[in-house]
Amino acid sequence: MRNNTVLIFLLGFCSFYTQCQTKEPPKPMDTEFTITPCQITYKGKELPLGKPFKEWIKIFGEYNRFVDGVFIWDTLGIGATIHWDAAKYYKDTDYNTRSFIESRPTIELYIFFVNLDSKVGQAGKLQYAWGYYPITKEKEKRMLSPDLEYPDVKPFTQEELTQLKEKHDPKNYIYPFTPYTQTVNLQGAPVKSGMSLEEVNKERSKIKGLEKMGYWDNDGDWSWDSGSTTIKTGEFREQKDHSSICPNQDYWYYITLRYSEGELEYLKISYELYEK
Repeated sequence: MRNNTVLIFLLGFCSFYTQCQTKEPPKPMDTEFTITPCQITYKGKELPLGKPFKEWIKIFGEYNRFVDGVFIWDTLGIGATIHWDAAKYYKDTDYNTRSFIESRPTIELYIFFVNLDSKVGQAGKLQYAWGYYPITKEKEKRMLSPDLEYPDVKPFTQEELTQLKEKHDPKNYIYPFTPYTQTVNLQGAPVKSGMSLEEVNKERSKIKGLEKMGYWDNDGDWSWDSGSTTIKTGEFREQKDHSSICPNQDYWYYITLRYSEGELEYLKISYELYEK
């Protein structure tokens, strides 16, 4: 009996020991973007936030559209902004104007996880497409026909309908035609399309030193909601001051997650210089 007990113990110990020895270490996150308050990389290359916009074109190629101050790469699911005083020159075609824009510093990066085709987009609830009204063939037919329930309401004319469709054309909004679908490495924790704020913070809680992403109260409504994780629409950040995190730099990055109706809309990185 004693020999059997010892044998069972040894077999169990060997099994446990073998599992410990053969357990694989965590695999590196399969991601293109790696983001910290001090450094942003794309496919291993540091992104030149604060540097001339032409450096971004070298990395991502020519942008597809320019809407409301945002340069958009439709196939990559990203957007970027430059120093505001360059945007007003964009519509000119003069070579020097193009050169001027490319020389301006890039100050924001957007990674869009949804676009106008999403449920929240179709409902007109995205931050930069509030009230968006997609006009389907069925809606066109109804809008051009008399309303039997409300006979005093005149139907749209074809010209009015054409103007409305132009106004709500997806090309007039900053959201890329193809949203970003891969995982982003945000300070070692994953962020990807479809993740709730609760799921984001659960992943962050696994990493020592990371704070939860909480509501950034900048709406000016006199209610102090900063740090809340229950609000469904707004911008969410770490609440800590990042100015001391990058001691050898004169800048740092504000990292923001935007949720609309509980849906992860985009991740935004803003370049900030220290105030001296």
